[in-house]
Amino acid sequence: MKNINLIKYIAAAFLFSITAISCEDSIDKDNPPIPYSSIGGYQNSDEVASGNLVAKLSFENNLSDKINNITGQMPQGVAYTSGVKGMAYNGSSSEMKYSVANATTAITGLNSFTIAFWMKSDGTVDPATPGQGKGAQGIFTIVRPTEFWGGINLFLENPDASKPNRIRLKLGVENSRTGVSWKGQGVIANLDGYKGKWVHVVFAYDANTSKCYVYQDGEAAKNLDGFAYSPAGGELGGAATWFASDPGGASNPANAPGYGNFQMGGTNGKVVFGSHQFETVPPQNNGSQQDWATSYAGQLDEFRIYNVALKSSDVIALYKLEKDGR
Repeated sequence: MKNINLIKYIAAAFLFSITAISCEDSIDKDNPPIPYSSIGGYQNSDEVASGNLVAKLSFENNLSDKINNITGQMPQGVAYTSGVKGMAYNGSSSEMKYSVANATTAITGLNSFTIAFWMKSDGTVDPATPGQGKGAQGIFTIVRPTEFWGGINLFLENPDASKPNRIRLKLGVENSRTGVSWKGQGVIANLDGYKGKWVHVVFAYDANTSKCYVYQDGEAAKNLDGFAYSPAGGELGGAATWFASDPGGASNPANAPGYGNFQMGGTNGKVVFGSHQFETVPPQNNGSQQDWATSYAGQLDEFRIYNVALKSSDVIALYKLEKDGR
């Protein structure tokens, strides 16, 4: 009797398992996983202008570039911390940290371009007494070994004593193209209310319009200065127009040509993360360390470079997707 009951039990268990498997199979077929809602037509951030993405550093406990146009990183004291997506680059206000790496012509040959990244900073302080974390903090440079400034220079500018809560983030470029007399151009994004907070920043230069568009958290930046005839106080938002020569005024009465095609001359295939090209040891150029400059003291995440000026819709999508962890 016991054997008969055992056989009945095994048979019932077998039939139940078959039924359960059948039901699960039916459920999987009839109810496929619900996909994320697309943002700007994209499911994840890597789909945004994917064919124009030439560098992507996510800082997942390393300095690897997913696209492999930046390689051979030589980190000096680099550390990591929690970021917007996974881990992030972690600078220091007490210890010099940076890395020098090799870059292909996809980086040194940029014309129109976009640099997008997340930043968290407490700002910088007066460099009157030199020291780490004081003065202009270098973030990224494309090296030109015989020049003081690199081809592209991204850094926190020296602070404005009258606006202690302001972070002054500057993009400076050096155009070596024939016919450009105003070779050095730049724009400063004045970030108010972002000290100690993550902010998504995008600089996008369009060679066709000679405009550098600036975005913060997916929207046109509201407060720009640091370019030719920018309004006092930096009330202008959205974009800065760059010129190849002196325009003579904000309305370009001199009819100066636009900055146009951007060409970096004198590069050597090196880039610096986390500092200026003249602040490394030894310096990457023919200069020397400066009392008014230092390496970056804040955090960075999801650092991307594109070889095109992203459309505003793509900037919004990139911001929202990365904020959503995608």
